[in-house]
Amino acid sequence: MKPVSLIFLIIAVIMVIVGMLMCSVASLQSKRQGIDLFDTKVVNGQSEAEYDFSNDVIGKIQIEVSDCDVNVICGSDKNKVVMKNFSSAGYICEVDNRALVIEDTVNIFDITDIIENGKIRFKGFRYYLRDRKITTGRKALDVYISDKFDIKIIDIKVDGGDVNIAGYENNTDYIVAITKGKLTASDIVTASEVRATIEKGSAGLYSVTAKSVNVTVDEGNINGVLSAKEITADAKKGSVFIESMSDLSGYNFVLKAPDSTITLENLVKSGNYIANDAQLTSFIHASAGMGSVTVKSYIAPPSPIDSGFTPSQSDSSGTTSQTSE
Repeated sequence: MKPVSLIFLIIAVIMVIVGMLMCSVASLQSKRQGIDLFDTKVVNGQSEAEYDFSNDVIGKIQIEVSDCDVNVICGSDKNKVVMKNFSSAGYICEVDNRALVIEDTVNIFDITDIIENGKIRFKGFRYYLRDRKITTGRKALDVYISDKFDIKIIDIKVDGGDVNIAGYENNTDYIVAITKGKLTASDIVTASEVRATIEKGSAGLYSVTAKSVNVTVDEGNINGVLSAKEITADAKKGSVFIESMSDLSGYNFVLKAPDSTITLENLVKSGNYIANDAQLTSFIHASAGMGSVTVKSYIAPPSPIDSGFTPSQSDSSGTTSQTSE
């Protein structure tokens, strides 16, 4: 090793040792003075951080995480982000250009990650030292959005994990990309788009009303209870099951299931099915590369009042029976 390199190595080691000592001293002083040294809490060996964005002006939520479950709860009373088991020194949660950005891709050993667009992302060496003592658990990200926020775009990218979206009535674009995991979206009403791409996993969309729904799953199934002018569902190695909340007589169809069967209401056939009426402007494209395609009208389950059963009085043995009217 050259003398100059050796000198820089020695200086680096000295700086690390000094940094560790300073972190230890700061930690002791913060405990004595009752000052919180970190913006994350540690509960039972697991870390948790919370960010309140109620006072921020945002129109977009942008999430990019790996090995993490993401839950988006719209219509909540509060606007906040809860991050569980994120590396304290390796995540970003900030508002930038009217967008709430959440990422966990910061590498403290990469200078391009620490400094981006003139901003220093590294919070401090103390976080790295503390994280080594925290038990590593499954990461989870919970995003709560109130009805008062007019979010135009919710964009989620997950390398490995499930995405759950409880939507609300707003003109929001929902865009989801999952490498390996499951998407569950429910109670969405939007005059815009719902789009999802999943490499390996499944997609379930329930009570979703949108201008267009476009879902592609490379390996896995697609299930949906939908109402949209344009519906595209492509399960390259799986099956497609769609229940339409809109009248199916108003749609054109391109349905493909080369290795199985196609069911359209009472029609059952194999191969492909195409129905094109120039007077209709709505369409359903559904294809299953290694499974079946089913498209049918959605029938809401009966409520308990309409079920035709009434509970009788409990008998002497303490059991309750039901009789049909």
